[in-house]
Amino acid sequence: MSTALLQELHQEVRRLYIAGSDLAADDFRLKRLLPQFEQLGERAAVFKRLGEGISALVTSEAAAGQSSAVKLQDLTLLLESVLYTQGSTSPSGSEAVQLQGSAFGLETGVSSRKIAAVRQALTTTGSGRYETVLEAFKDGVFQDLRLLPLAVGALGDPYAELADFAMNKILPSYGPAAADYLAQHFNPAGGKSEVRKLHVIKAVGRPELLEEIYKAACSGSDDVRAAAILCLAGPQEYIQALLEWTADKKKPIREAAYTALAEGGSAEGLERLFEAFAGKKDRELAAYALANYPSAPLGERLSVKFMDELREALAADHKDSKKNEALWNVISPYLIALADIRNPQLDEIYRFIIEHYDRFAALGWLHLLDRAARYQETALSEQGLELLRELDNKSVRYLSYYFRAAQQLLTAKELYNEFAGGSLLDKMKARLAKDAATRNRVLQDTLEEQILNAERVTYQLAWDYAGSRQQYVWEMLSPERIAAEWNPRWLDWAIERDAPELAAALARPGHSGVREYLTAKLNREGKHRKDVDFVSNLFKGLERAGLPEAERQELLISVVEQQRFQNPYMFHFYLLERMLAFPASYVERIEAVLPKYRYESKTQLEYLVSHLRSRQ
Repeated sequence: MSTALLQELHQEVRRLYIAGSDLAADDFRLKRLLPQFEQLGERAAVFKRLGEGISALVTSEAAAGQSSAVKLQDLTLLLESVLYTQGSTSPSGSEAVQLQGSAFGLETGVSSRKIAAVRQALTTTGSGRYETVLEAFKDGVFQDLRLLPLAVGALGDPYAELADFAMNKILPSYGPAAADYLAQHFNPAGGKSEVRKLHVIKAVGRPELLEEIYKAACSGSDDVRAAAILCLAGPQEYIQALLEWTADKKKPIREAAYTALAEGGSAEGLERLFEAFAGKKDRELAAYALANYPSAPLGERLSVKFMDELREALAADHKDSKKNEALWNVISPYLIALADIRNPQLDEIYRFIIEHYDRFAALGWLHLLDRAARYQETALSEQGLELLRELDNKSVRYLSYYFRAAQQLLTAKELYNEFAGGSLLDKMKARLAKDAATRNRVLQDTLEEQILNAERVTYQLAWDYAGSRQQYVWEMLSPERIAAEWNPRWLDWAIERDAPELAAALARPGHSGVREYLTAKLNREGKHRKDVDFVSNLFKGLERAGLPEAERQELLISVVEQQRFQNPYMFHFYLLERMLAFPASYVERIEAVLPKYRYESKTQLEYLVSHLRSRQ
């Protein structure tokens, strides 16, 4: 049967469906086809019926009636039936195979508008894309099936932060089914995007894919091999391969193998890591692997070896700087590998280091001494506190370690007496004035670390800030925590040493002098510009000191009018909240100062004007 002729008729029929059946009368294209169908109709009845249908459609008599649409429909139904019998549902010469699929429990219910915004962010370049993707992920937009290929494509995005977000958050949210999809689109010879695919596969966990991953570890690109090796941590059948890869010529491959052995925690793997410390060639690689995946049993064995090598290092000749550096390279990996390990042997080691402070300090091994101090700081023991006191007597460098340890073991009153009471003052008088000033500065810095920027506070943003409605910032401890955890005498200590931000945090109602001190800090040298966060802290202190709100408002607007800020890109959220509480009568004063500000601070003041106008 001539399917070409049938297809040509089908095209003409479709044309008439679009143009309208009333145009079929005397249609020259159908008339051109009619003789061929009449000729074929002499041998096949179906062609005869098709010819009759064409003839009925194109004759003027048929067109004059009301049945042209019906006749077109009858012709089309017959033609479609004939074409259906001539069709084939499978390609010739091919075998039927099972199609691969993934069990995604996803739908396509997200609006096209949201999909379009994410699609544009993931298929273009420029600023703002990361924020769009982040918000879409929070809103669950990526649970739409149509975004899965784009999420996979984002693994190769030129903006690394966006690619990492797709790797760490978006694709793992699809679950184990994502691993199947990634495996189908995985190229072992690829680069960073393929490495990220392996990280996702490992994160979601699909043991069925380990054999394919093993092949990539054997023959992929160097980056892919290293990532694939990390995916093989744990299963017993791949331990021997991991052991062999620790002897590979390429450092990244050995590093990945050590890390996988440390993560797996097998007896053979831990023994190989211990051997790496004995051989010294890959000691640092093994150390970083154990830092990521600590092992208490191996930590005990390494601690014994650590002590032996420390004693040997002290007995060696250190006059040669190169030999001294070589000795340090032998010792330092232990600090990496044992960073999160505690055991009785390490207790003895770090006590030994502190007791021999002078000798290790002479070698310049301050990092070793710092680690000993940090270890004792977290020991929470009287013995550890005493050792830190000894270190503090040796060097002001260790005052902060000593203070933090004491803070965990002493009462608030005892802590003040220990560091700011008469006994410590007597010690400081016995030292040189320069040393006393240094100790005072270090103690002040330590207090500020504990009190300032120590508590996370959430602000609701009234104006448009990067499309977000909330912002988290770190601020000083709350007045309740200050009262519960810190001796009130620290406030006088801070004022005496002219530490305004510390005094602001420690301020309390009824204290004689703190209001005047903080107000003077704001008013002194009126033309001198200060950091906007510094000014914000002083106003928090005035609020804590109980200065009436009306006085604080007048003081704040005078600061704004005189521009006592250094590079005020934007006002601190706390200051803006205080300004939003201004009396409505302040609106003219804000409008007058508006032209002096730029950037985000100007936007904030414009919003403030609008807010105050609405209250008038």
